[in-house]
Amino acid sequence: MAAATCITKDLRVPVLRNVELDRANFLLEFSAPSMIASMRPAQFFMIGIPGGETLLRRPYSVCGLPGTFEDGADGAAQVLYKVVGRGTALLAALKGGTALDVLGPLGNGFVAPASREVRPVLVAGGIGAAPFPALLAALGPAGPPRMFYGARGAADLPLSAWFERRTELTLTTEDGSAGRRGRVSEPLEEFLSASDPRSLHVYACGPEPMLRAVARLASRFAVRTDLALEAHMACGFGVCLGCVVPTRRAGSEFGYDRVCVEGPVMPAETLAW
Repeated sequence: MAAATCITKDLRVPVLRNVELDRANFLLEFSAPSMIASMRPAQFFMIGIPGGETLLRRPYSVCGLPGTFEDGADGAAQVLYKVVGRGTALLAALKGGTALDVLGPLGNGFVAPASREVRPVLVAGGIGAAPFPALLAALGPAGPPRMFYGARGAADLPLSAWFERRTELTLTTEDGSAGRRGRVSEPLEEFLSASDPRSLHVYACGPEPMLRAVARLASRFAVRTDLALEAHMACGFGVCLGCVVPTRRAGSEFGYDRVCVEGPVMPAETLAW
């Protein structure tokens, strides 16, 4: 099924709420009904705070669209973020009614399986869980997807309770503070080895080392896998070329694609890692 065409807009929009979930993880909600009408999970926004305190806008994946969260406002989108520096600290200080400069929707998003016979498998690393609430909403009421969610520690698993109510969830932490001790690729490997790969579609988002591990498993088990890449970017629409990644072309040729335009969602087999 072809995805709907999204028209990128540059708007100044109001913050509706900015809620700290736990330990520096925040869910920011803003009103932008015309911007998000045809937006897909894993597409993203470039968000700037008016006033010039930060020079460049920052990329944030859409986390929620209308209907994703039960308490979400009509015509609103949500983004999930963690405070890690000055830009996100300024974002965390915003109150309801504050204006944001938002460019979006940008990039390519996740597309739900065309057949109900295919089971979605979600793989998230830390704040890389951000695109998955919107994806779960897009998947509809079919049987619960399988989800593997890993992080360094329990404090790095925002929305884990929300996911537990909606997926068959396996949690992993490197320090053993929640779920199984270890990396998220370990239970994923066990699951894939016991499954029919033709019946699965893997969706993954997280830090690059995790995505590389998932891509290796995708190749080994021949399972369809889409990766939502994370990258630093200055423009968000393909001009600055600051977010290119090496990719495989037809035959043995290699090239470079832009995460902001050809991605952030790319088939695992196209990445030349």
